[in-house]
Amino acid sequence: MPHLRRSALAGLLLAVVPATALSACGFDYPTDRVNTIAGGVNERSGDVDALGIRILATAQGEGRLIGSLSNNLREDASLESVSSTAGVVAGAFDPIEVAGRGFVNLATDSVVPLTGNFTAGEFVPLDLTFSDGTTLSLDVPVVKPCFQYTQVPTDLPSASASAKGGDSAADDATESAEETHDANFSCADEAPSPGGEAH
Repeated sequence: MPHLRRSALAGLLLAVVPATALSACGFDYPTDRVNTIAGGVNERSGDVDALGIRILATAQGEGRLIGSLSNNLREDASLESVSSTAGVVAGAFDPIEVAGRGFVNLATDSVVPLTGNFTAGEFVPLDLTFSDGTTLSLDVPVVKPCFQYTQVPTDLPSASASAKGGDSAADDATESAEETHDANFSCADEAPSPGGEAH
């Protein structure tokens, strides 16, 4: 009888110990977490997600907001204002409507001009305020109009009436950088290849 009890106890331990160890598995997998690989900053704490947000600088202290807005609600929402505590000011823009469960690409659908104390390579604190009263606070990277950004229109309301966009913006940025010796805006370097070497 004692032998049977010891066998039963050993069998119970063999069943309980692995079950206890394995109960820690299956929770909070890294693949269950949001991991957006993007050049900009992402903020998903509000009803409207701000994704890949960047400032595309066309010159020192001048640029536009790019990235995208994704509405998680069934009701429409809109981006009402963009502000900063770092001396960056948004120019006039109409509220940017984001339909319920909809998506807006700020690089192609709307222009939010920005001016102030920033240049390419820096990070700027921005507050995005929406129609529901939610404000998203972001540290936004400033990029120059080179490589993948050459196709983003850079015509700003404060700029000249003649629209400049695409490769001409990159050419202008390079010429301006060469004239002022501002390496921050130079597009002279070749875009890196996927292998890490210039092509």
